[in-house]
Amino acid sequence: MPAATAGILLLLLLGTLEGSQTQRRQSQAHQQRGLFPAVLNLASNALITTNATCGEKGPEMYCKLVEHVPGQPVRNPQCRICNQNSSNPYQRHPITNAIDGKNTWWQSPSIKNGVEYHYVTITLDLQQVFQIAYVIVKAANSPRPGNWILERSLDDVEYKPWQYHAVTDTECLTLYNIYPRTGPPSYAKDDEVICTSFYSKIHPLENGEIHISLINGRPSADDPSPELLEFTSARYIRLRFQRIRTLNADLMMFAHKDPREIDPIVTRRYYYSVKDISVGGMCICYGHARACPLDPATNKSRCECEHNTCGESCDRCCPGFHQKPWRAGTFLTKSECEACNCHGKAEECYYDETVASRNLSLNIHGKYIGGGVCINCTHNTAGINCETCVDGFFRPKGVSPNYPRPCQPCHCDPTGSLSEVCVKDEKYAQRGLKPGSCHCKTGFGGVNCDRCVRGYHGYPDCQPCNCSGLGSTNEDPCVGPCSCKENVEGEDCSRCKSGFFNLQEDNQKGCEECFCSGVSNRCQSSYWTYGNIQDMRGWYLTDLSGRIRMAPQLDNPDSPQQISISNSEARKSLLDGYYWSAPPPYLGNRLPAVGGQLSFTISYDLEEEEDDTEKILQLMIIFEGNDLRISTAYKEVYLEPSEEHIEEVSLKEEAFTIHGTNLPVTRKDFMIVLTNLERVLMQITYNLGMDAIFR
Repeated sequence: MPAATAGILLLLLLGTLEGSQTQRRQSQAHQQRGLFPAVLNLASNALITTNATCGEKGPEMYCKLVEHVPGQPVRNPQCRICNQNSSNPYQRHPITNAIDGKNTWWQSPSIKNGVEYHYVTITLDLQQVFQIAYVIVKAANSPRPGNWILERSLDDVEYKPWQYHAVTDTECLTLYNIYPRTGPPSYAKDDEVICTSFYSKIHPLENGEIHISLINGRPSADDPSPELLEFTSARYIRLRFQRIRTLNADLMMFAHKDPREIDPIVTRRYYYSVKDISVGGMCICYGHARACPLDPATNKSRCECEHNTCGESCDRCCPGFHQKPWRAGTFLTKSECEACNCHGKAEECYYDETVASRNLSLNIHGKYIGGGVCINCTHNTAGINCETCVDGFFRPKGVSPNYPRPCQPCHCDPTGSLSEVCVKDEKYAQRGLKPGSCHCKTGFGGVNCDRCVRGYHGYPDCQPCNCSGLGSTNEDPCVGPCSCKENVEGEDCSRCKSGFFNLQEDNQKGCEECFCSGVSNRCQSSYWTYGNIQDMRGWYLTDLSGRIRMAPQLDNPDSPQQISISNSEARKSLLDGYYWSAPPPYLGNRLPAVGGQLSFTISYDLEEEEDDTEKILQLMIIFEGNDLRISTAYKEVYLEPSEEHIEEVSLKEEAFTIHGTNLPVTRKDFMIVLTNLERVLMQITYNLGMDAIFR
C-alpha cells in the first residue's frame, strides 16, 4: 500500500445569486459597443493629382453638351475658354477644385484634342490609411463618366478595384469580364466587386451624382468582418476614366472616325468634369477610439486610444494590460485590454497562451482567467503574478501579496539546512512545513534547522539517539530503555509490526494497518507519488437518492474550472436539499488516494447585502461504495460574499463516520468504500438568513 502524499484534488467553485444570472444576461445584451471616430470627408485634406486638365497646354475652347437633331446645326452651343495660365480664375479648372468645397470644378481636355483624352486618371492621396465607407462623385457641366473604374491602394503601387462602371450591361462583360449588377447597386459579399451601368446614363447632362457605398448594404455592415475591413482599407483612391459618355446620336460617328476628323463643334462638347469628390471614412482605431483629431505638426490624424490600448491605431495593449490578448472592437461589441495582476510589484507584463489555457494567471477580479505574466517583479517577489518570492525569501502566512514588501529573508542555518532556500509561501508548504521553514538535513529540525529533532542529539552534529523518534513513546528517545508505539517494534522502535506500514511521528500508533483485500496481511511502505484530478466536466446536482439530476451553470467558457448554481433554482427541483455529485474520473478504485486529500474551493454572492445576516456555511462530504455510506462531520465556515474558502479533507478513516450515526469508520470500512467508490457527494448549506448562488 503506497503512502499517499497527495490524493484527489477537486477544484469546485460554487455559486453567484438568483437574479445575478438574469442581470448577467441583460448586461451581455446591452454590452457597450466598440468606439469609432465619426465618419468625415477625408478628401478635403487629401493630395489630389490628375494626368490631364483642360487648358494646361494653352487656351482651349469647350462647349456644353445640349440635345440636338442629327444633321442640323447645333444651336446655342454655350462655348467657353479654359486656360490654366489665365489671370481670370473662371478660365482655370485645376484638379484641386474637385475637393475645395466651393462651387468650382475640374475639367479635362475635350476629345477634340485626341482619342487619348477618353483615358484620364484622378488620384487622391489621403496621406495615411483610413477605413473608407463611401465615395461620392458629382459632375459639373458635363454628363457623368461612361466607362470607368474606382480603385484602391495602400502603397500607390498595387491597385485593386472597388467598383466597375460601364455605359451598358453588355460592356460589363465585354470590357471587364464581370456579370452586370442590374438596377441600383447591391452586394452579396463583403468584398464583392460589381459592375454597374446605373450611374453611366447620359442624363442628367450636368450636375449628375455617383454614390458608391463600400460598407452599407454589405452582409457584415453592422459588425464588419475581417474581409470587409480589409476591403475598405485604403490610403490611395484612383478614379480611372476610360470612356466619355456621349449622345447616342454621336455614337456611330465616333465609332468610325478619329475625333480630330470630326467637326470641332461636336468633339469639343465631350470632356469630363468633376465638381466635388467626397470620401467618407474614419481613422482605423480598431474600435478603441471615439476621436481621431488632426495633428497639425504631422498633418495626420491620430487615434485617441481608450480601452487601455496604445499605438497609432490602438492596435496593441498598453504596457501592463496584457491579461487578455488584444482584440479589435466592433460596431456591436467592445473589447478592452485588461490589467495584469502583479500585486503592485511590476509595471509590465505579457500574454502567454499556455498560461491562459492552464488557468495559471490570477486576474484583477480574483479569477484564474487570462494569460498575463508579470515582468521584472520587485521587492524580492517572483511568479506569474509576483505572488511568491525569489529564492532565499518567503511570504509569511497571513501576509497578502498586495503588501508593499511581502517577502522576508529566510534564516536557514548553514549547518542544518540543505540550502538557503526556505518554504516560499503557503502554496509551497508541504509535510507540515510553514512559510519560512527551511529544508533540514536528516537529524536537524526547527524552522531554521538550528537544532536537533526528536530522536537525535548533540547539535551541531545531531547524532541518532538509541530510540527512534518516530516509533518510540520515550519523552527523550536518547534516554532509555525504548518504549515502542502500539504498531511498532524493534530494539530501537524503528520498524512497523507485521501487518502494518508507514511509520510516522504524528501517528499515535506509529504505523497504519495493511489492507490487502483479505489476500494477505503483509505490506510495506511505497514512495509512489500521485497526480491530481481536476476535471469539472460532468458534475451535476442531485438528492441523496440520486434519482434527480440538475446541471450547474458554466460561468465562463474561458474558465472551465468554475461552475455555479442558483440556490433558489436548485431548490425548485431538489426540495429536500441538494448535493454536488462527482463525475466518473473521481470514482472507481480510489485506494491509491488513501492518506491524500480532497480539496475544493467555494464562494458565493448575495443578491442583497444584509448586515444582520450571519454568513456561515456548513460543509459535509459523503462517500458511497460497496453498500457503505460514510461522511465527514458538518463543518461551519464563516465566509464573506465573493470571498473564497479552500477546504481540505484528509482521506483517512478517522475523518469519517458511518453516515447518519456517530459510529467511527474502521480502516476496513474505509478501504472497502474506496475499493469501489460509487458516489462522491458534497453538500454546502447555509444559515436561513442567506439567499445565494454558490460558486
